[in-house]
Amino acid sequence: MARYLPPPVEGEWPESLSGLSDDSRSVAPGNIFLLRTDGVVQEKFLDEAIERGAALLLVPRKHLPIVLERRAASGKKLPLCVVDNIQEAAGVIASAWWGEPSRSMKVVGVTGTNGKTTSSFLVRSILEASHIRTGLIGTVWFDLGDGLAEAPQTTPGALFLQKSFREAMIHGLSAVSMEVSSHALAQDRVAGTFFSAVHFTNLTRDHLDYHKTFEDYFAAKSRLIHWVNPDGSLPPAVINADDPYGKVLAAEVGRQNDRRLLTYGHAGVLSIRPLEIAMSLDGIQGEIVVEGRRIKVDSRLPGDFNLQNIMGAVGCALALGLPPEAIEAGIRSLSGVPGRFERANPGGRFAVIVDYAHTDDALKNILSALRPLTPGRVITVFGCGGDRDRGKRPRMGKVAGELSDMVVVTSDNPRTEDPEFIIDEIEPGLKSSGRSYVREVDRKKAIAQALSMARPGDAVLIAGKGHEPYQIVGHQKSHFDDRETAREILQSMGETL
Repeated sequence: MARYLPPPVEGEWPESLSGLSDDSRSVAPGNIFLLRTDGVVQEKFLDEAIERGAALLLVPRKHLPIVLERRAASGKKLPLCVVDNIQEAAGVIASAWWGEPSRSMKVVGVTGTNGKTTSSFLVRSILEASHIRTGLIGTVWFDLGDGLAEAPQTTPGALFLQKSFREAMIHGLSAVSMEVSSHALAQDRVAGTFFSAVHFTNLTRDHLDYHKTFEDYFAAKSRLIHWVNPDGSLPPAVINADDPYGKVLAAEVGRQNDRRLLTYGHAGVLSIRPLEIAMSLDGIQGEIVVEGRRIKVDSRLPGDFNLQNIMGAVGCALALGLPPEAIEAGIRSLSGVPGRFERANPGGRFAVIVDYAHTDDALKNILSALRPLTPGRVITVFGCGGDRDRGKRPRMGKVAGELSDMVVVTSDNPRTEDPEFIIDEIEPGLKSSGRSYVREVDRKKAIAQALSMARPGDAVLIAGKGHEPYQIVGHQKSHFDDRETAREILQSMGETL
């Protein structure tokens, strides 16, 4: 471990260490305590870590003076190491502590605004079809080989992530398919990870409440595609060349002669492109061309956006050297992804679809896919989250209005904002579309209203929350599942599920 840390600026290297912690409440005797801050040192956390028996302090250089002061006040001569980037150091040290588990596994990382979850599920399905036991880390759940667990966040913190890779190995897994969020990349949560392939799906407006500018958002996403593994190797990059930002990345990667590039899309000189494709609400059938070879596609995932997800997953499979028959079998065996174009009533007279779409581009993608597959009307229920990027609200309203026959605008997770105010900010986009819409702030009532309007051949899209089994109002998190709610209402209406 000593070779991954700079020499102590104070004290001697401890004789033994028992573990790592970046939470003062969980520090155990003999731990390395990593002082991670949001720019301000909370002295009480530092004092608590020392009191609980930390054996070594790893701290940011800019906070060294205050750490020295608190260390002196404790009367304990703890060794103290200083780093410039504590976030990056956390990942590197955690990886080393757990024996660099990702080096011994196939780890596929996917980033982008939309499509991360479905793409990671597809990659996992293909790996499993290749008889490679594969874990999953992402928005819907974590699976490290010991059962499913609710995802605490899309990409966990560095210490938790590296420990998760180790646990996956202990449970007999040989690969992990994972989503990598822009927040995680900006915060160096994946530092120390050895990726076997990296995948970029697309980039559209989202998370500007955090990144502040679109340029910063793109820069964060780009970090995965330009990833350099701890040993200096460059994982193959799989990029959606239909996306304007994907084109930029593909051009940048193309200039790196030592990194393999796999591109996919509908037009141009690409590694992967569709050949003969038929689509329906039941899925996608046809063939794609993969570096000159034909691969059969028989998928229950509908829509062109899912065709793009499939092509991206195929690119990752190529990067891993998986055989064509396993690729075909993996695509075929994935029946669906929770909360992603999920049918709530497969046998119904009209289609009821629940989807996580919570950006204007994601909403446009699913409505554009749904429209040509629906003989009747498209009725959309959606809202926007509170305490998040407000700029996308009228944009989502405009998309919903332009691509739906009727819109019921409602609450999503309003959090600490007034739900009526959020709808007020969505409304200009709806009005500009000229489409009919109604306001209903109560999400259950909104879903009921939309379902009561539906007739045979129609499609009702319930967008925004997807797999989430909760709603956040104020600071209160209560159980609420769009799929359950829709089925309960349909049953009360006497509809077939």
